[in-house]
Amino acid sequence: MKNSILFIILSFSLLSCQHKGDSTKNSTIETIPVFSNYTAELPFSAFVDTIELIPLETTEDNLIGEITRVIFNDGKYYIRSTNGMQNPKLFVFNENGKYIQKISKQGVGPGEYIQFEDFTIANDNHIVIADYRKLLYFDPEGQFLHETKVEIPPTEGDFSPTEILPTKDNEYLIFLTFPEKHLLAKINNEGKQDFFFNPGEDGVKKSQFFRTWRALFSTDSCFYLNYPYCDTIYSISSDLSKITPSYYIDYTPKKLPDIPIEPTDDVISWKKKLSHLGDYLKTASFGIRDKFLYIGITDKAYKGYLSLYSKRSKKIMTAKRLVDDMYLKGNVITVTGKRIPHNMDGNDIIWEIKPRILMKGYQRLSATDRETLQQKYPAWDQISSSLKEDDNPVLLRIKVKDF
Repeated sequence: MKNSILFIILSFSLLSCQHKGDSTKNSTIETIPVFSNYTAELPFSAFVDTIELIPLETTEDNLIGEITRVIFNDGKYYIRSTNGMQNPKLFVFNENGKYIQKISKQGVGPGEYIQFEDFTIANDNHIVIADYRKLLYFDPEGQFLHETKVEIPPTEGDFSPTEILPTKDNEYLIFLTFPEKHLLAKINNEGKQDFFFNPGEDGVKKSQFFRTWRALFSTDSCFYLNYPYCDTIYSISSDLSKITPSYYIDYTPKKLPDIPIEPTDDVISWKKKLSHLGDYLKTASFGIRDKFLYIGITDKAYKGYLSLYSKRSKKIMTAKRLVDDMYLKGNVITVTGKRIPHNMDGNDIIWEIKPRILMKGYQRLSATDRETLQQKYPAWDQISSSLKEDDNPVLLRIKVKDF
């Protein structure tokens, strides 16, 4: 009986992905008209309260490539980094960016991983790495504890999660990498799993064709889900028993049209179909807090956009370039498919950028602006003036103001 009720709830919620045009007018879903207030450039002062810089210390042992995941926990930054999406490693830095250690070892032995796609920090502060057909557990100091084998029924594909989040019940919510039937799984520490959320055959296939920076997001009260090529953000109750469509992302006039999926379609044939379309937009990442949410967007050419939406005022701001009018005045950060926010800590957006962006902004300051920076923001002056181009990325901890 319980399963039947859950199936009805999930089936109803999936209808929200069929929105076309203004079909959300009579819906309880909150519509976010992303490009209703688009501007090429958005000043920091429009949405920024403060920005703290955390330069990640550079050593021979911790050279960082592409950052996919940042978790701040107990005064430490845990960072998953790859080189060209390969060779993932987990680095740990203190709150000021000083390097502490690396928790990573590829292989097939105890404490080693084959396909480390994501990690999380459990409620007991243990570090959990999601690997191919297993979960690896480490203590807060990085010492390997144990692993849990995960066996998946043939009907569900294979266990290679893209994302993992802890639940309040000491279990884990998983977004699957190559789903066959369901997109989500709940798994406990013994490896027992339950699968749920079937968006239909087309939705499953599309999720195999495209990877997003962030499909799952958690808050103190619930989880959120946005799967590839779907314009709906769903809320998931903390006990994972109820899924409800919460936000409809209206990409008019560049909404991706419905494209029929053939049984023989794969990544290559799908990309070929998309290549014949005009420009379109899709969600690459998102984050939701009490007062606002942000959406990272990419277009057909993989150019990036950042959209911010106030829950209170319903104000929307979308831009492809952010202009610093507060610190390194006149400096421009261009949003790209690879340079797009996809991590948060509490109400703060955590965004990594290359040192050269800050270096160029500092070098272009006038003498007057440099003096102002030294007086008002000495940390920005000290960090920006001492960076080297081959240093590790700098984390921007962006505190968003009420807009």
